[in-house]
Amino acid sequence: AEIQNLKLKAALLFLSFLFLSDKMNAQSSAFGSFWKLSCPEKWWVFTHPFVAKDAFKITREARLKSDSLLQISALDGDPLGGQIDAFRHAYWMARMAQTMKWKKALRLGKAHEKANKISFRKNHNDEEGLLPDSVSSEMDLYNNQVGVAIGCNFKSVSGQAICDTVIQNIRAGKLKIILKNENGVELKCDGTQLDKNEFAGKWNIPKCLVNSNSLFK
Repeated sequence: AEIQNLKLKAALLFLSFLFLSDKMNAQSSAFGSFWKLSCPEKWWVFTHPFVAKDAFKITREARLKSDSLLQISALDGDPLGGQIDAFRHAYWMARMAQTMKWKKALRLGKAHEKANKISFRKNHNDEEGLLPDSVSSEMDLYNNQVGVAIGCNFKSVSGQAICDTVIQNIRAGKLKIILKNENGVELKCDGTQLDKNEFAGKWNIPKCLVNSNSLFK
């Protein structure tokens, strides 16, 4: 009971901090971001109040870092099921695992995927503007695991070093991406084109997960 009370107090203090931050900087406030979270993600914040501030910061950092890679040719330039997508999740979890216990990081990743499943049920698009599906969620969870392993193995290195390590792992095929042809069209595992109209509004779609160095069929 004492531990629960301590967590509750910490959560209230954290929300108070976010509120003050919101007053000082409305454009980039964590408080505003908190209310945009799904229920699973909000619950993660309430149950992990001591590391929630770092989680907000790292989440923004991962987004900015992956966006910056769109401007160069280090990866395939595909943020929707491609190497950039894989990078974002792995980098996010690696940096989280550097900052907190790895189990806490993975719980946040799982909360995020639960949020995507809820969005699907409500017919709402995810943060990339697409309707979530089972294979995309499987891809994210796999890449989250790889990212956590990288963060645990390289606890003290810089964010840039983590970035370089994640890119190396992607090029070595250690992460997962969705199989597409050279025109960016998603394929089934037999190499045939996926008919999006046939599977519109369905959670289980026969997309094909492949190693992250398997580009174009």
